[in-house]
Amino acid sequence: MKKILEKIEKDDLIIFILIFFCSIGISLNLLITSSDEIWNFQNVYKIYNGFEIYKDINVIITPLFFWIANIIFHIFGANLFVFRISHCFVIAILYLFMYKVLKKLKVPKAIAISTIFMLMLQQFFIIIRTSFNYNNMALMFAILGIYLLINNKKNWIVQSFMSVIIFLTKQNIGIYYIIANLIYMIIVRNEKAKNKIKKILKYIGVIFLLMICFVVNLLINDNLLDFLNYAIGGICEFANENLLIEKASIVYMLGTILLNIVINITVLKKKCFSKEQEENIKILFIFSLMFSLIAYPIFNWPHVIEGVYISIINVVYVVYNIFKDFEKIIVKVSKIFNCIIIFIILLFSTYNLLIWKANVESPNYQYSWENPFFGGIIEEEEYYKNEEVTNYIKNNNKNVIVLSNRAALYMIPLKRNNEEFDLPFKGNLGIKGEKGLIEKINSMKDTIFLINENESKEYYQEVVEAKEYIKNNKIYKGKIDKFSIYE
Repeated sequence: MKKILEKIEKDDLIIFILIFFCSIGISLNLLITSSDEIWNFQNVYKIYNGFEIYKDINVIITPLFFWIANIIFHIFGANLFVFRISHCFVIAILYLFMYKVLKKLKVPKAIAISTIFMLMLQQFFIIIRTSFNYNNMALMFAILGIYLLINNKKNWIVQSFMSVIIFLTKQNIGIYYIIANLIYMIIVRNEKAKNKIKKILKYIGVIFLLMICFVVNLLINDNLLDFLNYAIGGICEFANENLLIEKASIVYMLGTILLNIVINITVLKKKCFSKEQEENIKILFIFSLMFSLIAYPIFNWPHVIEGVYISIINVVYVVYNIFKDFEKIIVKVSKIFNCIIIFIILLFSTYNLLIWKANVESPNYQYSWENPFFGGIIEEEEYYKNEEVTNYIKNNNKNVIVLSNRAALYMIPLKRNNEEFDLPFKGNLGIKGEKGLIEKINSMKDTIFLINENESKEYYQEVVEAKEYIKNNKIYKGKIDKFSIYE
């Protein structure tokens, strides 16, 4: 342990701590709402309570994030506070390795710090507020992998392991990472074709062996078909049914990518950098282009920003080298900028942390540590509305299905699992899609369905056909809160 601590550079530790405290207030002081955070928390909480991923839960992502989160729950406790603190650690590691990548590229520390805190400010209300999830974790591993690649361009065994880790965290990001590595090996490395083929075979071979181990694990747990059903089978429906384009975010994304392409092509054509610098630029350029695909098919701010991280690192690196003659001035300006921006972010985070602390320590706070929602903030009116629906489900002799994106708000405290009915989104329903869900609804007996008829206007992934089937084939029994009751 002492040797490990000795290897940690002081400025790395300071950066990590700064980023952690810059994100903690924003991450904790969030309302409990039906969102990506609650949906991810619900799936991890189900695993914590003994349900099995894929077999019992309609998770469409490879499992590493859920395995890690489950271990964290078993060590520290299973509630939103632990979930959100875990997110702060992921964010801190992600930005730390962005900083380390820039340092490894010999960008001055002040400029590297400016880059990561400028990104943090830009993404204050987007990435940091998305909470603990597989996208941020996969991106964290990818930035770590790129750092290791720049540090040692010959160790393809390490890259094989990183590729599998990223794939097991989120499959599409893993695939983009693998393709970027292969492109780099094929077109960038100045080696004989025979050596390139050997390295490619070693790289793919190790990945194949590790993936065989994963498949064997699924087979042993009788979970392979369920994994294929959700993580592979629902991809077409997810891509076809969930295309979303937010104009502002797509303009930002295309502008960043175009700037990245123009700068890189111009610099590489002019041959004004050393061979090592050119190779580093090519690595970043290849990975940045592949990772821009992360945004598809949901082109909103969180996905777009995750897709341009590496593009921004690439642009900063190239632009710094272009204006290297003005390094002293740029560094001075960066130091002043750093003092101002870090102070503002820390101040804002501290303000939010104090608000959160006051809420949690209030005698009227609704949740104890043992409650899964401990750490979250909820308005009093919303709390009692949720309690009304939860008690209705709890005290009903029949099985109650909440066919809504709000299902997690009621099923989490009840520790119940209704499989895909708890997250009834297009693309999350396996190979049979919405038709398969309707078939299940048709076969159910002694079941009550709660549906919010206006939800399709609020959330584009809603299963409209399934709700219409219930309205047309079940008997209306009344209302509770926002829901119509059908039996």
